[in-house]
Amino acid sequence: MALGELKAGHRKALQVVDRLEAALGMVGRGEAEAAAATLRDMLGFLDEEQRVHFRQEEEGLFLYLAWVIGEGPVQAMVGEHESYWKAVAHLKALLAGATDAAEMERLLEHLTALLRGHIHREETAYFTLAEKRLSARQLREVEAEIAAIGRLG
Repeated sequence: MALGELKAGHRKALQVVDRLEAALGMVGRGEAEAAAATLRDMLGFLDEEQRVHFRQEEEGLFLYLAWVIGEGPVQAMVGEHESYWKAVAHLKALLAGATDAAEMERLLEHLTALLRGHIHREETAYFTLAEKRLSARQLREVEAEIAAIGRLG
């Protein structure tokens, strides 16, 4: 399956989004401290694993896609990555201090919507474009780059 490693990363990320939404529900029920504990457990994925995944997209797939669809659409996705990193940095700072339930709720709403929308756009538009517009050789090169980045972390 073309782009299999990226698609697997999305499946895992969507499971994490489900957990983020569960934490959002906790905040809504007045359980902000429990939500904060859950979020602290998720920081490894949100920071480290997503960093590798985003590098795989940016340094693998997006470089090749820019050749066939132009820089604009690719930069839009990179901009979403940047928005994600700002939100994660804000979350880490929030979790390091006193629990602010309202801010946690706002941030979780933003992160869940951002990730779900981002993954949907990649799966339905960008991956489809790559599979249709890149040659078999280019797809193999993209997948090799993605695998190499995954090994290096």
